[in-house]
Amino acid sequence: MLVRDHRSHSKPLDIHMWSNHPEINIIVDKVWHALGAFRQSNLTPKGNRKGTHPKRLIKVLLVHLYETFLDDPTLWTGVARSANAYAPTSRYNSLNISFKIVQLIDGLVELGYLEFVGGSHDKINEGWHSSTSRIRPSHILKVEFSKCNVEQFDIGKHESKVAIILSDFDTDVEGKLIRRRGKRLRQLVEYEDTDETQRMELMLYAYNSLLQKTYIDIATLEKTYIELETKVGTQRIPINQNNKFVSRIFSRGSWTNNGWFYGGFWQQLGRNYRKDIFIDNKPTVEVDYKGIHPSILSINKGKAFIYYELDEVILPGLNKEQQTKALKLLILTALSASSKRQAYEAFRASSDLPLKDRELSKLIKSFLELNPHLADELFTDQIVNLMYQDSLITEYVIKKFTYSDLPILSLHDSFIVQYDQILNLKKYMSEASKAVLGKKLNYEKDFYNYTENLQFKDIDQGYYDKLKDNLPKVEKTERYERTYNKFRLWIERNNQAKGPYRVVGGWKGQKVE
Repeated sequence: MLVRDHRSHSKPLDIHMWSNHPEINIIVDKVWHALGAFRQSNLTPKGNRKGTHPKRLIKVLLVHLYETFLDDPTLWTGVARSANAYAPTSRYNSLNISFKIVQLIDGLVELGYLEFVGGSHDKINEGWHSSTSRIRPSHILKVEFSKCNVEQFDIGKHESKVAIILSDFDTDVEGKLIRRRGKRLRQLVEYEDTDETQRMELMLYAYNSLLQKTYIDIATLEKTYIELETKVGTQRIPINQNNKFVSRIFSRGSWTNNGWFYGGFWQQLGRNYRKDIFIDNKPTVEVDYKGIHPSILSINKGKAFIYYELDEVILPGLNKEQQTKALKLLILTALSASSKRQAYEAFRASSDLPLKDRELSKLIKSFLELNPHLADELFTDQIVNLMYQDSLITEYVIKKFTYSDLPILSLHDSFIVQYDQILNLKKYMSEASKAVLGKKLNYEKDFYNYTENLQFKDIDQGYYDKLKDNLPKVEKTERYERTYNKFRLWIERNNQAKGPYRVVGGWKGQKVE
């Protein structure tokens, strides 16, 4: 149960939040003058030393707090108070936010602009959980924010934010760090730009600028967020136009490991929510590559991959659907692990099914009877390389859509597009797998809320005509309609609808060939 005023109801400070709206600049100037000469002097770089102008620190902090205020006035912001948490010369800190932001926060707490709660080290679910200090706007700052006519759409990521990330360690499907034995894992790797990193960066600038001018929302959602239960409590996922930024993360310090596209609220949702996603007020379809990682391994060996559906149920107590789901998860964990024991433990940590080692071994044996060519591929910890290969496929599809000025959402091995783009999606998904692997992959689908078993090869003009004429009725919420109409007015007012790569807030609009 989410407790509104509890410190866990929070999100970390985003040091790349930005807005050029004149009313934001007015509040920045107000706060700057309120700090007084002494605090101003302490925040200002001394002598010839280069440093971040204090007004930039104020703007980053206030824009972040204003965005949280619009989303949820009760939300706390987590702020690290260690100097090691701020690396102003890092490429991942493009606005050069230094430890002086902590001094700024302390000054605003003293002046009554911020509420403050110190860091903690609490016991949660039989384990210890450390958390950073928390801040949120006080009544004084909320009054200032209430006078402000800045739309949520006027706020976004600064154009300098790096979208290509190289990490020493691994990430999960949401881009979060995979923790091993309680150790801090993430070590971002500084790198020199190359032609290839610049190409990838420009492609993501184009993609993010397209997402920025595209309205993406869950049409049936009453609130502006979704709450999901996790092992450490309730997680709130904001469903708004500021939660769309996409990065590409490479792992283990290598440009050939991982490379998945992370970000966007749609990646954190189950299908029950995703099916109701509308893009620019149109219903969507979702199409998956079928068993992409075993398929890639099979193609590399010149073999055909036989899917996860065994001919019969071999484990008592499971139905066929449960068995297929369990086997799929088991094979994926087996490709991620370096031993059977590690794979089985990972399976039980991710599954609700209390399957024992002998039962899991039985599933593996039955799977390998259908796919003997994969026997020496399991338990070899090669998932990050497979992720890289499928990231090349994803990049191809995203690029084709983006350069046609057509929005698309990726979920690693699947894509969500407006229903009237289903034929384009089929074309580009086929092209992508052929270009990267030399052979077309097979597909699954979840066409809106259609349930019939349809082969991807059967998607043609006739099927599209049928789809168009028989779209399911969706009850759009008042919140959705109101926000969509406000977004369209804002787009028109800011002249963002003319041509591809028109950008909000300074995104680089170069067309990338």
